[in-house]
Parts: sequence; structure tokens; C-alpha cells
Amino acid sequence: MAKTLETKECTCSKVGVLDFSGKKVDEICLPEELFNAEIDEYLVALAIRVDRANRRVSTAKVLDRSEVHGSNKKPYAQKHTGRARAGTTNSPIWRHGGVVHGPDGKRNYKLKMNKKDHFIALASALTDKVKNDKLIVVDEKTFTGTKTKEFVQCLKNINADEKKNLVVLYEPEENLLRASLNIPSIKVVFADNTSVYDIVNANKVILAKGVIPCCCDDDCCCECEKESN
Repeated sequence: MAKTLETKECTCSKVGVLDFSGKKVDEICLPEELFNAEIDEYLVALAIRVDRANRRVSTAKVLDRSEVHGSNKKPYAQKHTGRARAGTTNSPIWRHGGVVHGPDGKRNYKLKMNKKDHFIALASALTDKVKNDKLIVVDEKTFTGTKTKEFVQCLKNINADEKKNLVVLYEPEENLLRASLNIPSIKVVFADNTSVYDIVNANKVILAKGVIPCCCDDDCCCECEKESN
């Protein structure tokens, strides 16, 4: 049986993979559904609002009449004083008394978003970074140091931003995590916990090579080889 090779040209955009010395060591295809999508600004704004609301902690709280520090003694006689009746100085109508209808620290700020809409927002944010040349793909295995100053030099080698960078890892890299702890301009997250807000807020997004899913399959492949009889 004769075998013929059919090559299908890949339409996915390619990006170079850098090591931490700044040299190009590989090339990878970016899936179009994530890195070449139509940008939906409304869904991006909605995703940011949802993410920031879900990070909000209900800390505002006031003391009601049962919690305020005071005395339970009746301040004066019930009758014959010419004043209104009063049973305690902790009453909200008294100075230093409790507060009525104030925040109790139990408010729920959580919001939800449709999964499909969130994916569109995520793809929009990543596409914007690619179009503005603010996406860097690195081979995370090439960082072997453990010191902060070594990692700072590596960031300079790959032209990362001096103020705000988001590093997205596929799996824990102990050396990289330890070296980046004391750098205020770096935020390290994992691929399964990356938010749209973090991507938009970062000046440069640094993706580990393993984070990007392979877009080569039977339908779209770089130099795919198919057998036919």
C-alpha cells in the first residue's frame, strides 16, 4: 500500500519561547480561540467586576445595643423626673450607645458569571495582550537559581515590565516561586487560578510554556502527516 503525506498549513499564530537568558529556544502555536479572538470589552469589564467583588471581604461592622460597652443599670427613676423613660444607657438614642441598622460584617458581596461569557472575557484579555506585544512565553525549566537578584536579572533579559508582571505557571516551580517572593512587581499564579482582572492589570503577562494548550490535532496541525491508502 502506498503512503502519501498530506501537509496542512497551520493558520495559528506562532510565538517564540524564550529561556531566562533571553534567547529563543523554541516556537509554539497559540490557539486561535484564546489568543486571536474577537475582543468583547463589555464581558471583560463584567468579569473584572465579578472578580473584584468576589475578592471583597465584609469587614465593616458596628456595635449594636447588646455589644456596646456600657452599664445595664437604669440611669434614673421611671417616673417623676420629667424625662423620657430609659432602661439603659446602651440604647441607640443615647450618646455612646449602640448603632441601629449598621453593617454587621455578614454582607455577601459574591457575584456569579456565566462560564461561556467568562471564557470570552478571558480570551479577549489574552488577545489584547498578544496584539499589543505584551505576552511573553518562557521555558520555566531554564530558571535554576534561587536568589531574588538572579530572577530580577532574568526579568530584564526577557524584557519584562519593571512595575507589573503576571507570571502564569502550569505546575509549581520551587526555585522560581522562592526567588519571586520578595519582588513587588511580580504576581505568580497557576493556570487554573488565573483571573481576567490579573491579566488586564498586568503590564506584561509571562506564560510558562506548559500553560499553552497544544492546538495541533486532526483538524489543525503544523505540518500534520496523514496516511491514506
